[in-house]
Amino acid sequence: MKDSNSISRYQQIAVDIAGKIVSGNYREGDKIFARSMLAAQYQVSPETARRAIALLADLEIISVIRGSGCTINSVEKAIRFRKQFYNYVSISTLRKNLNIQLDQQIENLMEIKKTTGQLMEQLEHYQHINPLYPMHIKITDQCLYLGQSIEAVQLWQKTGATIVALNRSENFQISPGPSVELQLDDELYFVSDADGWQRLHQFLYDTSREKNFSVCSADRKGDFKNRDEL
Repeated sequence: MKDSNSISRYQQIAVDIAGKIVSGNYREGDKIFARSMLAAQYQVSPETARRAIALLADLEIISVIRGSGCTINSVEKAIRFRKQFYNYVSISTLRKNLNIQLDQQIENLMEIKKTTGQLMEQLEHYQHINPLYPMHIKITDQCLYLGQSIEAVQLWQKTGATIVALNRSENFQISPGPSVELQLDDELYFVSDADGWQRLHQFLYDTSREKNFSVCSADRKGDFKNRDEL
């Protein structure tokens, strides 16, 4: 479908003539100019004028009698033609604007894709030159090592996490020594690889050993009971 900017000149002339009919400049039964006069008035070629007249005749707005010029047939059909034409122009304009917006969105998405790719490249480069991530974890009453020192629990050896700071009661300590003991509500700041937080959390709060101990104890009680029955 053509947009409003590609409407042919003969269509514009036909709409203009229909507008004059609607406004009362021409009345039903009036004879209007011949093709040559129409071409001169609108400064177009005779062929363009002929096509404008043919369009109006096809819509039964005017009738063309060879050698007698053009006669106005119907104001009502002229009104209908103008209404349909401007509806078409409105829809065409909306479609054109929509296409422009879609093109802009596609362009924006391509730019976002490009920027995202650059960001991922930078992140990969950063991870390559600095594979450690700064993280922090809080010590709760569920910690298995409350009251024990970082050195005693072999935190670095078992988790790979290096403690770089400690926040205790709003007292921030940089590089706490290995002898510092883990206390309730401590916040440990550490560096490790991408999986470091999960390893440290599992190390500090893993209760699987307690569960295993409970299972073993229950098994032993069962053994003793069976022996008594024997």
